[in-house]
Amino acid sequence: MSFNALALKHVKLLFLVVLTVLALTACSSPPPEPSQPPQPTETPEEGQTITLITPDAQNIDDEDAPKYQIQTRLTDFELLSESEGIAWGVTKNSLRIYITRDNGKTWTNISPSSNIQFSSNPVYGKDIFFTDPSNGWIVRGSYGMTETIVLRTQDGGLNWKVSSLEDGNPISSIFFVSPQRGWLMTSWNSTSYKESKAMYSTVNGGATWNIIMQNEQYSPISPNPSIPIVGVTTGMIFRNNTHGFAALQTAALPKIYTTSDRGVTWRPGQPFLVNEQLKSCDRVITGKPDFFGANSSKGWMSVGCEIDKDSRIAYHGYFTADGGDSWKFTPFKLNQLSGVNRNVPPTFLNSSLGWALDDNILYQTRNKGVTWKPLPASSVLQSKLIEYPEVVKLQFFSANLGWLLIEKKEDKRSILLQTTNGGISWRVI
Repeated sequence: MSFNALALKHVKLLFLVVLTVLALTACSSPPPEPSQPPQPTETPEEGQTITLITPDAQNIDDEDAPKYQIQTRLTDFELLSESEGIAWGVTKNSLRIYITRDNGKTWTNISPSSNIQFSSNPVYGKDIFFTDPSNGWIVRGSYGMTETIVLRTQDGGLNWKVSSLEDGNPISSIFFVSPQRGWLMTSWNSTSYKESKAMYSTVNGGATWNIIMQNEQYSPISPNPSIPIVGVTTGMIFRNNTHGFAALQTAALPKIYTTSDRGVTWRPGQPFLVNEQLKSCDRVITGKPDFFGANSSKGWMSVGCEIDKDSRIAYHGYFTADGGDSWKFTPFKLNQLSGVNRNVPPTFLNSSLGWALDDNILYQTRNKGVTWKPLPASSVLQSKLIEYPEVVKLQFFSANLGWLLIEKKEDKRSILLQTTNGGISWRVI
């Protein structure tokens, strides 16, 4: 063998040895360093500071779970149990929704993909609904070239599935009585006192939707009467699988319509709002009926007496003990509300226990609103209401636990407060 051939053979052998060493080194090298927790990509808005559990912690909090803090603006919330709740807001057209399982100590980001853009902040009962911490729905209405879609989760927001709704009209209400059965309503050709309406139902958790009512051919003598065009929907609720209610605001008095066949046909309910004590009102405002628990026959409905000359509103209540077949009016001896919070009615936990916020004092009733007692002034509540004077929502889940979301809308700032003693003292979550 020549010298050149021998040298070439040695070079090839050396090359193979080097490749083998590199391969063994790569196989035995330590794994890459874990990536840093996700950080906010935009300038944080002032207001709520929340502690998030990182996604790699599988949404479970323990002492070793990685966490990080962000500042965010919340625009709505809903309590799901005494320790669990959701809160959300839209930042740069992306929905940021969070869930807590420990009374706000830590939160998990359960937002759907940022590719799904939102043109406005979703509202609970209109665009968002949860039956429990695992099962929830978000409706993203159509705008521009996008279609209406319904997102649904069965695992507390770890995964979201998407279905489309072949109706590009605005969503006015959504409600589920179970993880499988629900309804949503759309509206179009709206004015201040009328709108066309359509209702859809699902029996498979929102995977598919079927139209069950539309009112452009409304007739009061129809064998399957629908909710009329006259009246703007202010809320929809179902007490069980068959019985539902829709509240309408008209130019004069509000109306309520009921169904007993899963929303296929609707008939006018008792004209309970016609009474002597509301005759002096320039306008009567009502919210949707609210029943105290699944299949409960007891519920209530707020009614506001508005005086146009100075935009003051006095709130009262209607209560039912027979599933909404009849309603009894109860006058509330509360001050008339004015200013930015005049549209915030009282809230009730059951037929007796309720709360009402007037300025920076929280009032409580234990006798269905007949009498109201001011609770001791909370220094935290009073000071925060000075910084954030606009009340977004007040909700109690039990006699002790309640949340309050307040904001300063012009500065895009908000903060969430919590009480664990029935409203006597408050803390920032």
